Amino acid sequence: MRFKCVACGIEFATIEQLASHKKQHQAGPKTSSGVICLGCGKDIPLEPSKANYSGLLTCPNCGGTMTVVIEGGEVVTARFG
Repeated sequence: MRFKCVACGIEFATIEQLASHKKQHQAGPKTSSGVICLGCGKDIPLEPSKANYSGLLTCPNCGGTMTVVIEGGEVVTARFG
C-alpha cells in the first residue's frame, strides 16, 4: 500500500515515512527550491534545467537514489530506490 502526502503529492512506502515527511510541512514555509530526500529527509538541490524532469536523482547527503517526476518545478511523484 502506498501512502500519499495530501500537501505535496509525494508517495511513500510506509506510514512512518509519511509521518516523518509531514513534519517538514509543519516546520514552516519551504526555504529551498529542491526535492526532499525520502531516505534522509534533507534537501536535494535542483538545477533550473530540471524544472521539468523525469528520472533518477541522487541525494548528495546520503547517496540514496530516487525516481522522480517533476513538472513546473513541483514534484509530481517520487519513489526511493
